Amino acid sequence: MKKLQSDWFTQNWLDAEYQKYVLMAYLQAVRQNFTENRLCPDLPDLRDHYETGVRFSRGKGTLNAAFPKRADRVTGPPPRIEYKSEVTDDEFMTELDTIMNFALPRFQATLTEGQQRWADITKSLTLSPVGLMPLRPEEGYLLIHTTNQAETQIYRFRLTLYSEQEPGGRLVRLQFVEAVQKSLVNTVENIKLDLIRRHRNLPNPATFMLESQRTYPVQETLLPIARQMLVQAVA
Repeated sequence: MKKLQSDWFTQNWLDAEYQKYVLMAYLQAVRQNFTENRLCPDLPDLRDHYETGVRFSRGKGTLNAAFPKRADRVTGPPPRIEYKSEVTDDEFMTELDTIMNFALPRFQATLTEGQQRWADITKSLTLSPVGLMPLRPEEGYLLIHTTNQAETQIYRFRLTLYSEQEPGGRLVRLQFVEAVQKSLVNTVENIKLDLIRRHRNLPNPATFMLESQRTYPVQETLLPIARQMLVQAVA
């Protein structure tokens, strides 16, 4: 899917019908991804587009004031110079208004749909600690397992300092380690012990198991949600 640029509504030529077509094609592709439970990067992108549109609509007066102006006439007394914008036609702003009035409710509706799907998937997942938690649980391992599959994916995680851009205020870095087969013999506890034995630079890691009853896309959905859940669990 082609990404929608942040300045999409002024790209190419300023034509409301054309930009409506661009927007609807983008939103159709986003909804298709949501139907397939692929939430990222579309969901944060949608939030950015909606917030950009809101800021633009609120700042139209500022935009108008920023246009170059020329002296139009002198009035008075007392003498006063009146200025007129170099952008003499109101058609420019009218087109932008038309585009934004069309786009904002559609951005909001699609964003709400994605946020609800995120919330529903989050409720269906279980994040639980494996073994005892260390005093500093900001670094360790995340095991991702779907109940109808034998494979368990292992990621190393690390929580960074405060970040305004991230849900929960913390940035979680994830690095894929390996995929192993979980079984009655190779339990999650044994997987953790094996990781400690082989990776001695992390002798007492915080370890969590993220378990899902359904199969979801890992990169587009499970990992972004896992980041948020890890922040909440560690906090």
